[in-house]
Amino acid sequence: MVGARIFVALAFCVLGASFVASTAILIGEFRDAEWRSMLVVHSHLFFFFPVFGLLALAAFFRPAVVFTHLYWTNLRHGKLRYSLGLLAVAGLTVAVTQWLDAKPRGLYEVAANVLLADRGEPSGCAGQRSACRRAPLLDTLVSVTEASQRRVGLSKFARNCQPDALLEIPDEMQKERYCFAAKGKLTGTQCCEAQTRFADTVARMQADLAQRSLTGALDSILFLPLKIFFVLIVVAIAICLAIWRDSMDAHYLELVPAVERGVIIGAFAMLFWPLMDYGYQQTSNALYGRWGAGPQFRLSLVIVPWALLLLFYFLRRLRKNLEIVGQLAGVVASAIAILRYEEINDWSVRLFGAGADNATIGVLLGIAALGFVQLWWPFRMPAPFGGEPQAAKAPAAAASPPRAQPGAGAAAKPGGAATGAQPAASTAAAGQAVAGRAAGPGAALSPPTQVRPAATTMRTAAAATANPNSTAVLPAAPAKHGPGR
Repeated sequence: MVGARIFVALAFCVLGASFVASTAILIGEFRDAEWRSMLVVHSHLFFFFPVFGLLALAAFFRPAVVFTHLYWTNLRHGKLRYSLGLLAVAGLTVAVTQWLDAKPRGLYEVAANVLLADRGEPSGCAGQRSACRRAPLLDTLVSVTEASQRRVGLSKFARNCQPDALLEIPDEMQKERYCFAAKGKLTGTQCCEAQTRFADTVARMQADLAQRSLTGALDSILFLPLKIFFVLIVVAIAICLAIWRDSMDAHYLELVPAVERGVIIGAFAMLFWPLMDYGYQQTSNALYGRWGAGPQFRLSLVIVPWALLLLFYFLRRLRKNLEIVGQLAGVVASAIAILRYEEINDWSVRLFGAGADNATIGVLLGIAALGFVQLWWPFRMPAPFGGEPQAAKAPAAAASPPRAQPGAGAAAKPGGAATGAQPAASTAAAGQAVAGRAAGPGAALSPPTQVRPAATTMRTAAAATANPNSTAVLPAAPAKHGPGR
């Protein structure tokens, strides 16, 4: 497995280095242009990957090694299938990258000196009492982060700029409400016009190579494709391991606990990506306008059903009741996410997006650190692998009679009734215990009337010990009257 370890380690090191490098370049480039606001607003790209992305990489390292070795050595045509799958993921990465390369553009794609020089439309309008036609870009970024920290969500500021043309104008479009793109209170239609100018300005600056930031240039050609490739790879690895679970048990049984632990921790880390991604979506709606009603689907949404699938395949090492609780919790959480997605998006902005304060960032870093601790120094479950919960065994163990000693019946002497009765009774009780275990856990707790044949057999055995040959037939008696019938 050395070759698989080296291959996966090299690939994961490249991915991890790109995660850290993209965020380091962003911080260095915008250190004088509100780098912290830029970081939290685009947390789905520049906070998630260097924190929870690294945790997911570490968690999926062993599953990826087992996955590679399984395909390369133990599956029929595994090398060909592995190579074709890798090419398919690479092609899908290129397609998704081109699909995401569209408006609205991110503010991080505009150079820091251009953002600092922008004065809005008309120039210097930010200091006036009336609203701007288009507010300064950097001032708008700061105002969004400040507002997000004081409230839960920005959904009230993201009115639908494309209402149904066959229906009346909604009431909320006629009310004056603060518009971040204009830095003042406007009606819905006026705010949508300001948001359109704001989005067009950012797109025009990003298209000009002289005004494009280094972060934006590297992100489109290098960092973003690697991040998409990482997401697709971990999704594919976990799904394939679930499909080939029996083969994994047959060839890598001693590695199964570590693989399952890595998959669960990695899935937990990946769940923060859709939260941050949808937090950015709501911030983007407040800045650039919302153009359509109903739920907005993003690439990160694929993580939710994927994580739910993993709960049903990789919780085998937990006790049965904990496994069921984990699976039910996943189903309930998914249902809540579907029914209350607007509220979840609001909290995503506050906790994982533009509204994240220093305390929240510290908590998220602590959660990631705990994930690394659990990955490297796991908490041991008291129940052994493949065993039953200890609570289910306790009643049966307490009610089971002592077993008979081998050869006890043959050691009985003629005329020694007291000596022969005890082994015979023990043999009868042992027969009852075996029959009770065959009947199920409920047999151990059966009513006392079912134990009477054993007492009768004891008295019969005591009387029969006068004949030395009678002990040879004593073990057969409990089989006719035992509780297992």
